[in-house]
Amino acid sequence: MVIQNSTDIGIGDDTVAAAAFTDEDREDARRVTETVGPIVAALAAAWEPRSEVVLHNLTKLPFTIEAIAGDITGRGVGGPPTDLGLRNFTSGWNEHLIGYRTESDSGVQMRSSSIFFRGASGRAVACLCINTDIDKVLEAQELLRRMSAITTIDPALRAQPAPRNETFPATVEALSAGILQAAIGESGVPVELMKKQHKIEVVRDLRARGFFTIREGVELAAQRLEVGRHTIYNYLNEIEAEGNSL
Repeated sequence: MVIQNSTDIGIGDDTVAAAAFTDEDREDARRVTETVGPIVAALAAAWEPRSEVVLHNLTKLPFTIEAIAGDITGRGVGGPPTDLGLRNFTSGWNEHLIGYRTESDSGVQMRSSSIFFRGASGRAVACLCINTDIDKVLEAQELLRRMSAITTIDPALRAQPAPRNETFPATVEALSAGILQAAIGESGVPVELMKKQHKIEVVRDLRARGFFTIREGVELAAQRLEVGRHTIYNYLNEIEAEGNSL
């Protein structure tokens, strides 16, 4: 006996559907239920935290439940299939149903799967159903959605951390020092070895970074570049003139 897709098991009322099974079909169903039935409780435990596993013997329609463990839906041995199950069993549905959404009569949201067993005739003779309570999962997803402000940001930005190109200084002094350090560091030349062109490039970088909108920015740049404040003004004038000539 192997797990396969189901085939047509007849269309009509429950009695007609049950009568459509041969003696060989019923024997195959018995073998499946005798083999799988003893592990139904173990399967339910394996799908914790809260799952229900149900084994149906389809040849006994409408009293199909042969074994059940993990009470979620309140059913028991000898009970019937669901309305969806009955419709599928009797309409010739031929695919396993994996991971579909269902809801119990008491309102429990579940993730369900139905796996069919076929007999030698090709008919589905048994079905193993797994229903997992996902109420807590859905609640956790909603909680994470509410707590995570990053969900409002473009998905491309959530994919991986952004490069470290932003700092969060606590004071203006720290902001000024950080910009100066970055601009001088990117020049690749120590201040003591800089020539005029190097210092002009640092001032150009500082200007692009908005450094001179900071109060006393000119004085701070002059001190750090070891020139007079008027030299910084001259550099700025040269940069401005270059821009106007373009």
